[in-house]
Amino acid sequence: MSGLGWAEFGDPAGRPVVFVHGYASSRQAAGWTLAGDLLARAGLRVLAPDRPGYGRTPPMPPGQWTARVAARLEGLGPVVVAGVSMGASAALRLAVARPGQVARVALLSGMPPVPAHAWSPAAKADAFYWRLARRTPWLLRGLCAVSARAMASAGARVIPRVERALPAADLEVFRARAGTAQAAFLADAAESGRQGGAAMSDDLLVHLRPWDFAVEEVKAPVWLLHGVDDPKVPVELARSLAARLPGVEAAYLPGGHFAPFADQEALMAVLGGSRI
Repeated sequence: MSGLGWAEFGDPAGRPVVFVHGYASSRQAAGWTLAGDLLARAGLRVLAPDRPGYGRTPPMPPGQWTARVAARLEGLGPVVVAGVSMGASAALRLAVARPGQVARVALLSGMPPVPAHAWSPAAKADAFYWRLARRTPWLLRGLCAVSARAMASAGARVIPRVERALPAADLEVFRARAGTAQAAFLADAAESGRQGGAAMSDDLLVHLRPWDFAVEEVKAPVWLLHGVDDPKVPVELARSLAARLPGVEAAYLPGGHFAPFADQEALMAVLGGSRI
């Protein structure tokens, strides 16, 4: 395996948007979280790479991944980079490393580094994973490997499993998006576990320590969209991240982790470069 896993959606001749997926996901996430017909109508070309260890991108240091993505963007002109959940760090790192390429960043339920001891998500299952990350990383890796195998092989059975785990704030949005693009969601679930669970456990471990760059270095404007009832990335963490970004405009939305994807028309405007 070499290079990057890569997928494109929307208008092939449209304005380029780099879509950086989150935890336990893949390049295919853009195929169900974004409405394809609206992408085409808005004239947006979504470029979706797999992050290291997910889908078809091999494990590699963050800086190497950033350089490879930047190389794929050469000649496209300024791009918008959207970072979803744990894809926020990769999106912001790209903006720091390539200020001439990145015109703006959109953070959609973005996850910052989390306090080592003072924070735990509301959901018991999520809290258990974070506890393992802090205390027994080796056990976390084993559990993530089991989860990855289950996701890669579950097929359509993964949908009711996901639905049972979602809070009410996210269930309606998930059903609206995955229901209209079920094949894309199932492809995303399968690709997320293609290489096993190492990338999932690494995502948690990376967020328990400071990143390898300072968010204060981001020169591009940042638009931050976050649900006020997000159970996975509490809004307090989003506000703390926003306070550190020099040029941020934030919108705190009703809803949970999927809140930025509820109003697809508004999201297209953000990805297309309009104001929040």
